[in-house]
Amino acid sequence: MSATVTSSCRVRVTLLSAPRRSSIAAGLLVQHLGLDRALAGRLLAREGGVLAESVPVAQAERLGPLLDALGVKVRLDPVGAPDVPAMVELAIQPVRRPSEGTLTRVAAHLRRPCPEVREALTQCQGLVLSLCRREAEALRQSFRRDRSLRIVLSNPHAARFDLFLKPERVPSPDLSRLLRRLGLLPCPFSGAVGAALDRRTARLVTARHGDIVEALNRDFQRFDLFLAGGGGLARPELADFLASRARVERARLSASAELQNIRLEAGLSRTAARRFHADYATIGLDTRIALAFRPSPSND
Repeated sequence: MSATVTSSCRVRVTLLSAPRRSSIAAGLLVQHLGLDRALAGRLLAREGGVLAESVPVAQAERLGPLLDALGVKVRLDPVGAPDVPAMVELAIQPVRRPSEGTLTRVAAHLRRPCPEVREALTQCQGLVLSLCRREAEALRQSFRRDRSLRIVLSNPHAARFDLFLKPERVPSPDLSRLLRRLGLLPCPFSGAVGAALDRRTARLVTARHGDIVEALNRDFQRFDLFLAGGGGLARPELADFLASRARVERARLSASAELQNIRLEAGLSRTAARRFHADYATIGLDTRIALAFRPSPSND
């Protein structure tokens, strides 16, 4: 909960992040704000919307921590204060290497130098910006037809982060102790050494160990799916399917040394990567998931 209020005023309560399950949170709004349950449910589905226009500050400050315990973030503003637009984080990610024309358009839209944009797009999460939702939607609309770019929005109040080792780094004893003390576990799905951190905890860890790990927003993570072995390839129909899917020569599938370098899917979200991994398993193919760090030269 964030607030800049005095003890004697009334406040406006604005929803910053919605609950995953609204029933308990809706009950709190009914109890503390006197709302109808159906209305409470509708309000909790509108991030950036107002939950209550005028509430005694003491009442709101009792409600805030209860909602926070459910992962629901609210902001308290004095009644009559100017409305503060909801902010989002936006990542511009290359699906394939963008053309000079695309780079120039992005740089012009953002009013940034083209070399700066080109460098930012090579980062693991792409070019990350903090914008009001209206600006973010306008940017996404401007580039909706450009298939070389992916534009992803994330709510900064609800975002979760995973800690990934930087290239050629290993966890130090101090980092391992800190992760244990914070109760952070590795993620077998993504390979992260610490999983599902909130923003504050992610900043704490990277402030101390930013030379070893980086914190990546789950909304901005992308994964590639690779063949994990040759199991199932004795079946001609599977081998034919893979050759077509991965756009490789059929003969390459018989070279066991190359099998694990065959990429089946690229640039998947966490949800999509899990789904494809399960789908391939159902047809008898083992796959491995790897965090995608760089765009491909082409869209394959």
